[in-house]
Amino acid sequence: MARKRILLFVNVLIVVFLCNFVYAEKNMCDVPDIGTISPGDYKTSLSLTHYWQGSFGGVNDKNSDRISGLYDFDICYLLGAKKHSEGLGDYALLEISTQSSFGHGVTDSKVGSFFNLNEGVKGDYAFIIDKLFVEFTSFDRLLTIDIGKIDSIDYFDHSAVANEYKDQFYAYPLVQTDNIPFPSKGLGVRVQYDPSPFWYAEAYIGDAKASSRETGFNTTFGDDPEYFSIGEIGIRPGFSEKRGTYRFMLWHESEDKAYLDGSSKTKRNNTGIAVSFDQQLTEKLTGFFRYGWAGDKVNEEKNFCSYGGEIVGLFESRKNDVFGIGYAHGLRSYEGLPSTDAREIDLIETYYKIKINKNMEISPDIQVVMHPGGLKSESPAIVFGLRSRMKF
Repeated sequence: MARKRILLFVNVLIVVFLCNFVYAEKNMCDVPDIGTISPGDYKTSLSLTHYWQGSFGGVNDKNSDRISGLYDFDICYLLGAKKHSEGLGDYALLEISTQSSFGHGVTDSKVGSFFNLNEGVKGDYAFIIDKLFVEFTSFDRLLTIDIGKIDSIDYFDHSAVANEYKDQFYAYPLVQTDNIPFPSKGLGVRVQYDPSPFWYAEAYIGDAKASSRETGFNTTFGDDPEYFSIGEIGIRPGFSEKRGTYRFMLWHESEDKAYLDGSSKTKRNNTGIAVSFDQQLTEKLTGFFRYGWAGDKVNEEKNFCSYGGEIVGLFESRKNDVFGIGYAHGLRSYEGLPSTDAREIDLIETYYKIKINKNMEISPDIQVVMHPGGLKSESPAIVFGLRSRMKF
């Protein structure tokens, strides 16, 4: 009964607070009209993101608060540029991204959530080069190609209001479609065809065994390489001059995956579909919706959906602050699932981002986790969080 009341309450809130259109910061290397820049120009970005999270309830209440953080430094270097008589002009650039991380969060050891409650928690490691690739365009940016050590999440399954764990939602299922098996940052190629403002198409293939802490040559070109590929078609209709994007995806994994029923059988080709929509409703209102399907023989999560939104300027005196709320729901596979475990998994998250100035923001956050530990009998757990971010 308590679970149903909470779900009813959050659904009402989501309808009320569907929100303003805010683009995420996945790609920092946007190149303006050629002529305003020249080869040799470069751009740097530094960000420091810290999280504190504590839990009430769940599988372990003892010492249930954790601190974690990320430090990111990125460089974009313009290798070449060619100005066209009309249009933006083509370019080639090099991007190098480095990252350092500390902390392990509260997700598994404390709360027992099936979902990842904080995508910003990466563990402990010193600075690594986690992305290094070349991007170039052709035919006045009709085609864009990225090749090198890249992150497929930077380009696929996006959302205007639920896409960036550093300044939007913390939890992974409100950042990406939870049952798409995106690999870690690794060697790959991405191609985008963007013929008009109305639609685009893109595709990627890369190392399915990638690790952001390694170069990836051994796994990409080894004796038994395995690949992850994804294609996406996006439509940008602009209803009544309101921005929106409707993305349709098909993904494929070539690696062997064991059946969940405990048998010795494996499946070589794993395929799924997903959609991700966001739509501006009024000058201040935008919402998002995601859905993903994967085969239940080898994937723990058969169906997934999430929806919610943001509102910018909830209070008249705080026009740059952002309030967000989202709900994620997963349906686990029956295969190999103990009868005591909950098949349906649910997460509610809400945050309020306070813009201190153009370089600093803080975001209090609350998450409600249903069935912690995967147990039907377990009461919901509450996770409180506070994120601070500085960017230069």
